[in-house]
Amino acid sequence: MPAPKLFGFGNGDDAQRYFLQALNISEKLARAEPQRADYLRDLSVSYNKLGELMNALGNGDDAQRYFLMDLEIAEKLARAEPQRADYQRDLSVSYNKLGDLMNALGNGDDAQRYFQQALNIRTTLARAEPQRADYQRDLVISLMRMADMDTQRAENYLEQALSILPALKRSGRQVAHRDEMMAWLEGRLADVRAGRGA
Repeated sequence: MPAPKLFGFGNGDDAQRYFLQALNISEKLARAEPQRADYLRDLSVSYNKLGELMNALGNGDDAQRYFLMDLEIAEKLARAEPQRADYQRDLSVSYNKLGDLMNALGNGDDAQRYFQQALNIRTTLARAEPQRADYQRDLVISLMRMADMDTQRAENYLEQALSILPALKRSGRQVAHRDEMMAWLEGRLADVRAGRGA
């Protein structure tokens, strides 16, 4: 049986070889001009891609190592220019990636901590630019993750998420997988309420 394709490559070895080559270039550029934020961001992306690949290959330790290196750069960029919404969003994505990994590895406490940090950023971004449908969708995704992690507040998170999507629909702004998200949220909220006898 042929190996499954990963990230558009023939197999995991091909993907890893390509991403390591890209990482080598990114590291050289970032070392040569450490003041260049764009080079640092490219390096962060390289670490992130390798983290995703290692995770897909079932190598949780290496995935965590790469995701943490990505996070270190994302935090540095966000601290250096806190007004840059794109850096803040990048940081929220880094937190989410680590949260997903920690959750998959059975480390619920760390997963919830990372998800909460992502939620804090995404709440700020969504409030600052309510017209940005992508920020609203990011916020919904973070609320969904927190609902899975924090059973005591799950109903509140789900209700918040459900309140966002209809407003986007009425405004005509397109959100990828909006209808599927609404269906999932409604079903999950029904399950939570049934579980507590609501």
